Amino acid sequence: MLLAREEDIVRAWIVPLVLAVAVAGAVGTYTVRLMFFAPTSQSASLSEASQEAVAGLKRWPGTWKEATIKVVRGVLPGGEPDVTIDVDVLRPVFVPSEIRVKKGQVVRLLLHGKDSGIADMPGVDEAIGLKEFSGHGFQVLGPYDIWITGIRKDVTREVTFKADVAGEFAFECVVFCHPAHYAMRGKLIVEE
Repeated sequence: MLLAREEDIVRAWIVPLVLAVAVAGAVGTYTVRLMFFAPTSQSASLSEASQEAVAGLKRWPGTWKEATIKVVRGVLPGGEPDVTIDVDVLRPVFVPSEIRVKKGQVVRLLLHGKDSGIADMPGVDEAIGLKEFSGHGFQVLGPYDIWITGIRKDVTREVTFKADVAGEFAFECVVFCHPAHYAMRGKLIVEE
């Protein structure tokens, strides 16, 4: 039977497409966890609402159930950072979009989710799997290699690192969160 109207065609394909994306995301997340986060004494201690920092852990995909995950790069947990910067994460911007620190400082970024990306946009309330695979991400390119996802409304991700390389480094959202997602970027400036 052929569908006569374009609207009917869109309705007929929306659920299979959303399911395909959800399954692909679940398989990808599971594979990444197996590759990078195989159970060890270090990673097995992380609970869904973990408040513990993991020394040396740079990448944590997170899940939509986690309230806070602390990611630490190049510093030992327990010490106080030299500078703490609050970053509001909302589609499609980071506020502030420019972060300035001094070389040698231990920097703590608190990434506060102000929305859940496409999951709380109008018209997507009932999409299957969207809640679990949406939100925002944060990646600092270059030598810092920091990558984290699962930044959603009322969720804070904490990233602590030592700014040991001077220069300008791009950061960006790594989860498709909005039609203008690719403009969601900023700059980390590490001054001498």
